[in-house]
Amino acid sequence: MNNTKIKTYTFALVGLILFSSGLCLFGESIIFKYESKEWFFSGTVSLILINLGLGLMIKNRWGSF
Repeated sequence: MNNTKIKTYTFALVGLILFSSGLCLFGESIIFKYESKEWFFSGTVSLILINLGLGLMIKNRWGSF
């Protein structure tokens, strides 16, 4: 495999990991909100991770391998 294909696979995989981590953190921040704990920072970071992961997956065409 050439170097470009390895780079594309790597970035798409990192995007998938960031997206799933963002979803997990989002669920955790929802739990924090209903328990009346500090949830704003974790919710903000989760939305950043979700958008970053989606952007990397879309840019590197995750579904077109």
